[in-house]
Amino acid sequence: MNVTTSANWNRPPVGIVRVEQALCEELGKIFGEDKFKQCIWQDGQFVEWIPLKNSEKSKFEKAADVILPKLASFDVGRSFLMRALRMFEKDSFNNTVNLSIPIDKVRSYGPRSGDVLISVGLDWDGAYSSSFYNLSKKNGVHVLTCCYDLIPVLFPQYCVGDVSNRFKEYFNMLTWGSAGVLCISKQTEADFLNLCHEIGAPKKPTCIIPLGDNVPDGTGVASLDVQEVVAQPFILFVSTIERRKNHEVLYRAYHLLCRAGHAKKLPKLVFVGMPGWGVSDLLKDIELDPLTRNLIVQLNHVSDADLNTLYKSAYFCLYPSFYEGWGLPVGEALAFGKALLVSDQGSLPEVGGDLVQYISPWSPEAWAEAIIDFVDHPEKIKIIEERVRNNYKIRKWSDTAKSVFDFTQNVLSMASKGAIELFPGYDLSTQAGIHVGANLQSTGEGGYLMFGPHRSLRPGTYMVEIFDNREMRSGGQITIDMVANQGSSVFWSGGISVNPGDSAEDAPLVTFEVNIDEYVNDYEIRCIVDNSIVSLKKINIIPI
Repeated sequence: MNVTTSANWNRPPVGIVRVEQALCEELGKIFGEDKFKQCIWQDGQFVEWIPLKNSEKSKFEKAADVILPKLASFDVGRSFLMRALRMFEKDSFNNTVNLSIPIDKVRSYGPRSGDVLISVGLDWDGAYSSSFYNLSKKNGVHVLTCCYDLIPVLFPQYCVGDVSNRFKEYFNMLTWGSAGVLCISKQTEADFLNLCHEIGAPKKPTCIIPLGDNVPDGTGVASLDVQEVVAQPFILFVSTIERRKNHEVLYRAYHLLCRAGHAKKLPKLVFVGMPGWGVSDLLKDIELDPLTRNLIVQLNHVSDADLNTLYKSAYFCLYPSFYEGWGLPVGEALAFGKALLVSDQGSLPEVGGDLVQYISPWSPEAWAEAIIDFVDHPEKIKIIEERVRNNYKIRKWSDTAKSVFDFTQNVLSMASKGAIELFPGYDLSTQAGIHVGANLQSTGEGGYLMFGPHRSLRPGTYMVEIFDNREMRSGGQITIDMVANQGSSVFWSGGISVNPGDSAEDAPLVTFEVNIDEYVNDYEIRCIVDNSIVSLKKINIIPI
């Protein structure tokens, strides 16, 4: 699993970081240590990443201090050093770490042919996403990626700069490099498949994985700021403060209610989240508005203990976002048994079902009416809360991980049955021929008409079929072989006649069977010609 996002994250985790961390933990339990490894992108490749437990950090930090000083330029090196110390530790006593490092076996530190690489982080910001296609095609790695939402494509006005075209390119690249795509809701899957159709990207298998409910840990003491907030009635909106989340409609609803004379009975409106892009004018309006002054509170940098306290104490919760791929805070609030007023857009109805009240995100008047209705009729809140407690089933991350696990098995099953199709003109190289579209055609010169593709192949038995353009044959002999390890491992070799009329119209030029006993990273199919004319058009490698 690619954990580059989490490994480089130094702030309280946001939605996608929390997804990556929760899935990583649960998938590790399902697969077990022998089959599940973490990796990060470093120096142009994925390398294994072994997280240190808190109980181990002090010991290995002290050992690392002996070898590398605590300098900024050594930060990454120290992390890998501490993980190496843990990996090769034999025993520790008397302030000494003793190592046992085997040097007779080369260790694989990254994904290899036949592995599945699961990547669900902030992939659009990572240089590694452009490597997925080569990992898949050349290295035989099955890459599973994740589509959270298509907001930059569907609603570019809510994003920084002109991101629509860049994200179309990203999703196109993602699709070509993926063996399958995880989608966090039915809405996201529909949006993704529509985009693939629009931009001509291949249709890859998809799997819907509804996200688990991140119920904040209740251990610890809430901060003084939070204790002050919960001492009075308040309603709660948990989200980064940005334009798409639509804090503005709640501010305008409160302004309308204050102007209508309801200010004294309104609970505090609490925004929990860091300010993002495009909200400076809104925050200034809130600061200067005399009608809503002291009624709207912003809390940044809240801990899990803070958030747990806020959810438990909130009168009710709100989520007016213009669009969401899922909407984790809605599930969080329901897990705490809370009544909710929620936007009716995007995937939010998938999260809330029939347990929440839906409102158009475009209407401050509708939000004002719903808020004051709850305030004036607390018995309604009690009835809703009882329905939520009796009917809402908390979504577990273990169930999300099980969906990913099952999808992984399906992808591997499809890969084991699927044929590899190569087009010599596109996928292979030549020394004694020319590329003619998808074909490789000889010119009458001797040498290698075809070699490559230098890709990975997993162990197994395969039937190889090589097709040519029969009408181009001039007669003579050619040599074809299948090799690996720069030609030192020969799986099959034979001489072939290329006389006109030797075979039926659609029959292959040659068919042969090979047995691959172990993973190979550079298999080649080679064709050597003398002065014969032949045009090779397709190769099938079919698992038996």
